Amino acid sequence: MNTLDATVARAVPLVDPGPEVPVVPAHRLRPGVRENEISRFGHQRWELAHLQHTDTASTKAFLWSNFPEPLRDSFMRIAWALINIPTPDVLHARLGARSRSVVSASSVMTALTGFRKFARWLDAQGITRLTDVDQEMLEKYAAYLGEKGFTDGHDERQLFALTRVWAYAPHLLPEDRLVMPPSEDPGAAIIDFLGDDFSRERGENREVVIHPATMSPLLVWALRLVLDLAPDIIDAHWAWRRLKTNIRPSNAAPDDGLALARAYLQHLKKNGGTLPAYIGNAGQRLANHRRAGAADQRPLINISFLAGQLGVTRHQVEMALLELGPDFGGPPVADGAALPVTVTGRIDGEVWAKTIDFTEAQPLAGHLTVAALLTIGYLSGMRPEEVLHLERGCSYQEEREDGTVRYRITGRHFKGVTDADGNTLPGGEIRPEPWTVIELVDRAVKILEQLHDDRLLFPRSLTVRTLQPAHAEIRAEGLNPNRFIGRIKAFIDWANATATRLDRPHELIPADPHGPITLRRLRRTVAWFIYRRPGGRIALGLQYGHVGTSLAESYGGRTKADMLEILDFEQTLALADALAEASDRLSAGEKVSGPAAGRYIAAADEFATRYAGAFATKGQMKALRNNPRLQIFEDPEALLTCNLDPYQALCDPDLAKDTKPSMRTPNWNRCNPACTNISRTDTHIERAREQLAELDTHCADPRLPHPIRRRLELCCASREKIIQTHEGAAGRTADEDST
Repeated sequence: MNTLDATVARAVPLVDPGPEVPVVPAHRLRPGVRENEISRFGHQRWELAHLQHTDTASTKAFLWSNFPEPLRDSFMRIAWALINIPTPDVLHARLGARSRSVVSASSVMTALTGFRKFARWLDAQGITRLTDVDQEMLEKYAAYLGEKGFTDGHDERQLFALTRVWAYAPHLLPEDRLVMPPSEDPGAAIIDFLGDDFSRERGENREVVIHPATMSPLLVWALRLVLDLAPDIIDAHWAWRRLKTNIRPSNAAPDDGLALARAYLQHLKKNGGTLPAYIGNAGQRLANHRRAGAADQRPLINISFLAGQLGVTRHQVEMALLELGPDFGGPPVADGAALPVTVTGRIDGEVWAKTIDFTEAQPLAGHLTVAALLTIGYLSGMRPEEVLHLERGCSYQEEREDGTVRYRITGRHFKGVTDADGNTLPGGEIRPEPWTVIELVDRAVKILEQLHDDRLLFPRSLTVRTLQPAHAEIRAEGLNPNRFIGRIKAFIDWANATATRLDRPHELIPADPHGPITLRRLRRTVAWFIYRRPGGRIALGLQYGHVGTSLAESYGGRTKADMLEILDFEQTLALADALAEASDRLSAGEKVSGPAAGRYIAAADEFATRYAGAFATKGQMKALRNNPRLQIFEDPEALLTCNLDPYQALCDPDLAKDTKPSMRTPNWNRCNPACTNISRTDTHIERAREQLAELDTHCADPRLPHPIRRRLELCCASREKIIQTHEGAAGRTADEDST
C-alpha cells in the first residue's frame, strides 16, 4: 500500500469483514429472523430475502460456491459493501439517476448476478485480479454482451453492476477496485456501447397485452367461478378439510380404531355400500407407485377418506382392509369418493357437476383462488404485490348522499413509497386513498374470506405442501407473484377440460401467443381493452366503461397516478391507430361523407404530417392526446367514425346542461345519427352493404314472425339510407366541406 492509499485507509475504513460478520445489518433485517439464521460473511450461501419485509417474500439466496474462485473474495467484499454502505453520491449524480441510498434485495441480487457473469468472463480471459482490468477490457465486455443477444435492459443492468464497483472504490481495498467504466465518461453515451437501437423503456407499458382471444374466455371462467360455482367449491373445500382434520395421527391412534374400521366395512358389506376410491391425477399417481408389471388392477381405495370419516388412523383402515383378503370379500369399490356436498351451481341452467370428489376439493379451491385473483387484479388495476397483500376485511361499501354505492378496498402499496431520506420502505405502507372498485371485485374478496381463516386473502396455507422447506429457506405468510404463473396455467387447463366436458367449445381458452399469463400483464391489458373496445362489454354484461371510471376514481387523487399513465398511454395508442387508419383510407382513394368529413380529412393530414412514422416522446404523446383537432374514434361495429367535439356530442346526456363538457371519448351506446361529429368512408359503406345483405337473407325467411320482420325491414331501410347518402355526398374535399 502506497502513502496515498494508507492515508485514505485511515480516513475511510476499508471493507474487509471477518468471516463471522453478518451480511445484513441489524436495522435492515426482516422482522422475526433469528440470530442463527443470519448469513455470515464467510458463508458460501447468502440469504438476501432477509432484506425483504413483505408478506410475499421467499428465498432469495446467492451461492458463492459457483463463483470463479480467484475473484470470489474481492466480489464478496464488494457485495458486502453494497448491502451495508449507503450508495455513493457519484451514482446519485448520474444523468437520469434512480438510485436510492439503500439498495433493495432485488437490486442486490441483480448486481451480484452481474458480478458473477463478469467474473466468469474475466476467468475465461485468464484475468484473475480486478486490478488487471482496464477500460479497453471493459469495452470488450460490453461488446461481448451485445454479441450474446440479450435484451437492452439486461445489458444495461450488467454494465451498471460494474459501475457500482467503481463507485464504491473509496470504500474498497486496493485489490478490489475497478477503473471507471468507459460508459461513465462524461462524453460517452450508452448507445456507444450497446448500439443505436438501445431502448430504455420501463414499466407496465412494456408489458405485452394478453391477447383478446385469450383474455375474454379467461375472464368468463374467472367470473363464473366467483359468481356461480364458488358456493359449491367452498362447501367442498370445508368438507375436505373436516375429513383431513379428523384423520388421527399414528402417534394418537384411538384404541378402538381398528374395531371401528372393521365394523364400518362389515356395515357397508351388509347394506350394499361401496368403498371410496381415488380418481383423477391422485389416483393415477398412486397407481404408478404399484410394482411395474403387477397384475393387480383393482381400484385404489381412498384410505384418507375412510380414516377421516371414522376418526381413525390411515394404518388402522389399511389393517381392516387387509383382513378382507386379496379378493376383497367385502363391499364393491365406487367410482370415486364423493364429498357430502349438494352441487347447486349451474351453467346455462345445467348443473356443472353431479358431485365433487375428495381428490377434487383442494384443486378446485386453488382454481377459485386464481379466479378471485384474476378478478381482483384485472378489474381493480392493482399491482401484483398490492393484490397479494390484501387482508381480510379490506373491502367495504360506501353509500353516498345521492344514494350511489362505491366499493372501496384498503391495502398496502409499495411503488414510490419512501422514507424521509428517500429510501424505499421495504414493507410499503397502507395506501392513503382506498382503491375504488366495482362490485365484482368486492364479491371476489368476500369469496376468499369464506375460503379460509387466514389474515391474508392469498395465504401460503392454501398451497399443497409436498416437501418440507429446507431449514435455511424463507417462507413468508403470503405467496410470491411468480407462484401464480403455474397456477394460472393449471386454472386454464381445468377450464378447458370443463368446457370440453360440458360441450362448450366456444369457451375454450386458447394459448396466448406471447407466453404465460402473468399478473403484471393484467394492468396493461385492462387499459388496452378500455380504449380498444369502445362500448364493448366484459362477460356477464359488465361495461369496460365502469372499470375505467373506477380506475380513474382510484388514481385521480394521487400524486403519482401511475395507473392513469397506463390508461393515457393506451388511449394515445388507440387514437394514433385510428388516425393512421384514416390516413391509409384517404391515401387509398376512399371518399368521405358526413357532417364531419372535413374534420376527418384535416385530422388525418395533420397526423400524417406531424406524427406518422416517427417516435413520439411522452410530451408529444400528451400533445397528440390533447389536440382537439385529432380526436378520431373508431368502433369496428359502428358504421361511422366519431370526430369527437364535446360541445356537439349528442351522445353526452349532459350536453343540454349549462356546464363545460367533460367527455374524452364517445359514448357508443348513445350514438345519435343526427350528430355533427359523424363521418363515413367507403370502408364503412362496405360494412353497411354486408349488413344489408345479411338482413335481406333473414327477411326472406317466410317463417319469420311479423314483429321481427318489421324490425329488420326498418334496419334495412336505415342501411340503405346510409349508403345512398354517402354515395350522393362522397368525394368532398376539406376545402369544399369548410365552405
